[in-house]
Amino acid sequence: MRRDQNKNNKGFTLIELLVVVAIISLLTSIALISLMSARQKSRNTKRLADMTSMNTALELFFAANRGYPDTNNGVPAGLIPHYASTLPAAPTPADGACATLTHAAGACGDTGQPPCDIPSNTYYYFPQGTSYTLNVDGVPTTLYPSYSYYFCLGNTTGDFPAGEHIMTPKGVK
Repeated sequence: MRRDQNKNNKGFTLIELLVVVAIISLLTSIALISLMSARQKSRNTKRLADMTSMNTALELFFAANRGYPDTNNGVPAGLIPHYASTLPAAPTPADGACATLTHAAGACGDTGQPPCDIPSNTYYYFPQGTSYTLNVDGVPTTLYPSYSYYFCLGNTTGDFPAGEHIMTPKGVK
């Protein structure tokens, strides 16, 4: 007597397994691409949030001291702990335009301009205008009438195009 092998076969064929593996691979690829895009957008959102936070801290400093703080190698001096709890750092890894930015636009290095060697994917504070000295909490402090805060967006975010941006007391350009 001969047994019918087709009725008792309870496994998958090689072709069926390959089709399932191909479908799972395709779905995984789509998910990873979406995840990378979401991470890039979150880094740019963090950059804008950091600049909003720094703008608030600088305006609080200005209101209390009638001027903006001096710089310590691209970092505003005297903001911690009264005006900001911490100073933000640009998120990593650098992406898009931030990966290639190496200096500020314009006449860098000239009097009243930041240096040409601003590292990529950083925030760089630069006080501007004629400095003056006032006593802040009994300590002579150098203050400035304005500032520029350089930062970079890796990709278009909201109404802001990718690339270098400068935050000033008047807003972001």
